[in-house]
Amino acid sequence: METLFLLAHPLRWRLIEILASGEHSAGQLADAVQSMRGVGREAISKHLGRLRRAGLIEVRIDMNNRIYRLSPRVIGALDGLVAHLLELRTATGYDDLDLDGGDRDIGWEAPPTVDDEEDVARCWCIRRSLNLQNC
Repeated sequence: METLFLLAHPLRWRLIEILASGEHSAGQLADAVQSMRGVGREAISKHLGRLRRAGLIEVRIDMNNRIYRLSPRVIGALDGLVAHLLELRTATGYDDLDLDGGDRDIGWEAPPTVDDEEDVARCWCIRRSLNLQNC
């Protein structure tokens, strides 16, 4: 979950997006992000450091430049997190995603209806609607 926490920050996510296109120097990253986000080079350097310490990006020295690239670990980590979330979602017994254009995926069943306030209090569903039909 540390990976999601790190990537939830908009500046760090933007750095990851830029690095997904290939290697970039620290100066190139700073120029790209500074103009968009209005942050200083020191802040960018700190965010790059956090991503590097987490193993999400790699750095090499080329003459006087630090060259950053996306670590292969990023895609694997995100893939693992998504797989874990899908496993948890499968356990709920329903899903409203239509991943392949066919019938609803992951064994969808109609959710129960809620009749009274006591049932509402026990409702665990994240997607509680105003009419409470999705609990």
